Amino acid sequence: MILSKKSIILILLSVFIINTAAIIAYTYVPKYLLFLGIEKPLMQLIITIFPLTAFVFPPFFGFYSDKIQNRYIFILLGTIGITFAYFFLFLTKNLILIVILLFIFGFFMASTTLLMTLFAELVENDKTLISYFNASVVAGWFVGAQSGGIYIDLYTIEHIFLLILLISLPNIILVVFIKEKRSLILERYNRNEEKNTYNLVLNNIEEEISISKSIYYGLFFRNFSIKPIMPILVIIMSFYLNNDIEIGFLIGINFLLQFFQMLLIGKIINNKNLKPFMIIGYILSSIAVFGYIISSNFWSYLLFQFFVSFSYSMHWAATITYIAQKTSPKNKGKYMGYANTSVFSGSFVGGLLFSLLLSAFNSDYYIVMYFMIIFPAISAFIIFAKFKPN
Repeated sequence: MILSKKSIILILLSVFIINTAAIIAYTYVPKYLLFLGIEKPLMQLIITIFPLTAFVFPPFFGFYSDKIQNRYIFILLGTIGITFAYFFLFLTKNLILIVILLFIFGFFMASTTLLMTLFAELVENDKTLISYFNASVVAGWFVGAQSGGIYIDLYTIEHIFLLILLISLPNIILVVFIKEKRSLILERYNRNEEKNTYNLVLNNIEEEISISKSIYYGLFFRNFSIKPIMPILVIIMSFYLNNDIEIGFLIGINFLLQFFQMLLIGKIINNKNLKPFMIIGYILSSIAVFGYIISSNFWSYLLFQFFVSFSYSMHWAATITYIAQKTSPKNKGKYMGYANTSVFSGSFVGGLLFSLLLSAFNSDYYIVMYFMIIFPAISAFIIFAKFKPN
């Protein structure tokens, strides 16, 4: 049952805008830093700021939103904060200020991850409707990657944050009109719980849940490998491709494929195939990293974008569906926060290793990427050995 159709539509639109703007920043900030004259190892170190903030703060926001039973206040604060961060990033080219603003951006971006938690509550953990949320995210990534590449080809990368700011501004209006429906969420949850054999009531006792910790280790090691590579993929592709429109298409096609994959997976996923989806998704991540190393033209990059799109769609949809269905309004924010923390802690630590290896191997991206192939395979092994969906 949908508890507020208007609010879930607004959330989907908001998530689309947030991710359209964010993917432009995430994809093209490395190239922007090189434009400013930053050395490759230092550039790689700077872009680890976002995953640092993204793994530190989501559990904090999740915990306190659970405690006060209010997601909306954090979502609104994050939306306003992100927009102001983009505004000041547009105004400055000072490296120290850019680093500070990227940290602030990451802090506020972390609070908007509660949109996913609130959406799951408003649709009562319906796996098909959750797939619409995931599809909205990747649709934003597709549009952002495409528009960023076109903008850079037309106007150069110097004022890329102006484009990001203009895209982000309408989101403030959308978020203002979202209604949390907290009392209805709790009422519906308690009513459903009263029907089960244990008659557990949300406000009386803490419900016992058993979420397999293996999912967090899987997310950590997969993103230890993939996330440090994705921001510099634009730079690697530029060694072989002629223009940013081609590069933007290749980055964007990954997300366009994910859009349709998320919708499909939402219809077919169940407890029986959660584990295979995760394992196959992680294995495809290792294949994709290897593919980026051996690719040297448009068509080979296109092929391995197919691999990475299936990788993300399969493991992430399975993980989020699993967490959503195992948690309640009292603890959903916390456990969703743990998932985001696992993703971005892996990104942060992997980014640090990537930076150190770049320094050690004279900024040779390809040698460093060979080290990263093994980590998604470790994720697959952990899920195979330890994950029990029931």
